[in-house]
Amino acid sequence: MTEAMVATVATSLVIGASALGLRTTETLIGQSTDKATLRQNTTNGMRLMRSEVERSIHLVVKNTGGFPEGKSHLDLSDSRYTNSLSTCETLAGTSGFQPIFGAKMIELTDPVFYGVSKGANGLGYTLKRCGAPLKLDGNYDDETEKSFVSIILEDIGRVPCNTDECATEKALGTYLSSSDFTFDQGFTPYREAYEPALRLETDSNFKLIKFVDPTEANPEDDNIKASFLEKRSNTKTITKKDLHFAAFARADKRVNDLDDDSNGGILSGAFFQNITSDRVRFVVDGSGSMSACVLWGDGYAQWRKFYKPGHGYITTNRRCALTRMESLQKELAVILDKLPDDTRIGLRSFSSYGYENHKVWKDYGTKLKRLGDEGVRDSAIAFVYSLDDETPSSWGGTDPWDAIQAAFNDQETDALYFLSDGKPNRDRNGGYWGSSDEDPTANYYAGLNTGRDVVLKVHTTALGLESAWMEQLAEQTGGHYNEVDRDSIGDATSG
Repeated sequence: MTEAMVATVATSLVIGASALGLRTTETLIGQSTDKATLRQNTTNGMRLMRSEVERSIHLVVKNTGGFPEGKSHLDLSDSRYTNSLSTCETLAGTSGFQPIFGAKMIELTDPVFYGVSKGANGLGYTLKRCGAPLKLDGNYDDETEKSFVSIILEDIGRVPCNTDECATEKALGTYLSSSDFTFDQGFTPYREAYEPALRLETDSNFKLIKFVDPTEANPEDDNIKASFLEKRSNTKTITKKDLHFAAFARADKRVNDLDDDSNGGILSGAFFQNITSDRVRFVVDGSGSMSACVLWGDGYAQWRKFYKPGHGYITTNRRCALTRMESLQKELAVILDKLPDDTRIGLRSFSSYGYENHKVWKDYGTKLKRLGDEGVRDSAIAFVYSLDDETPSSWGGTDPWDAIQAAFNDQETDALYFLSDGKPNRDRNGGYWGSSDEDPTANYYAGLNTGRDVVLKVHTTALGLESAWMEQLAEQTGGHYNEVDRDSIGDATSG
């Protein structure tokens, strides 16, 4: 069975469930303007889009630099897609359809296209999907049926105007028609005032779709950090939600170890799997090695510091589309966004004591908090995205012991998800770490379950390495050991 066919089978139920969720969400839109509805709309829409991108065999985009010889099938402007895009525009009607990318499926002749339209209320924009209809089992309807247009994300925000020159607002369709989504050195253009607050990034092989900050750095707009949704009345913003999204076409699921010049990407859902607990803690590696680039982009950007395994920190202006930390952030943010309201969670990052990323969840400390309580979910996601605020050399080393101990000290927690991309710098007692520390460390922490009212299952993820102590700790506590590297991902997607 080919990798693409495996991908189709593996994602069919996810897409089917997401499609059903979108139908429910479209019923909710217009009935409520609260944050819960906005979040539900976002969760269902982005889940479906992520599943479809990851199911695809390649993406289709516009690119100012063109495409290599023999790669015209990647070009959204190619004549083979003209009729399909024209159909999408017709189906979208007066709301318009400005295509931004397509996803080519192995079982479909035409790609599934994603584009921006005017919102129904005239106050914002929508992201729409145009292509073969989905059935609830996640399969596509027969292609003899007409293409179907559906809303994926409602209430995409408008870039605010902060100058007198744009004070007189024009019709929304005018801004939509002038919005350009052609990639140039890996990015679509910065958005102008009143245009959709949506900017995209891709990698050098056009496998990645990632949402990024739509505006240039400006002290007056420093509250804009990402593409965003926005519920509005005629005169003001009611609620706003940042859009964090990254997904890869199925054909490029590798982890790049940076020992060569190949491109790779973290498989979505690779880090934290089978989360069923409603009393769960996440303890994640915040050390400088998490700045290693796993997906190089096209062209060059500002000089930036990264960790390169085997070399230490390097500074380069080569553009990195995704680091290990950014991959972690994207996945954990998705998990936090869709866990049930009644889930009680704890968050902590570890590095070296006194360094930037050796820290607890700023707003709620070490106690478990219910995700459905006011502000908790947004605070949790904000904490995750704070882990790359400073330069990587200030993040610190690998010292996880305080964070693991705190999880065992909490009698309420019954599941710990622990991720690390490196060997500890020191053992539990402050000495140098060596292979002789593997068994005693796993035995010590597993032994802390003795006397607990509820056994703490420790699920461990070793990113880019083999870790005997993490594997033993998971086994001894009834958890799962997950090794994420080039080989393990290849095994997972090859059948």
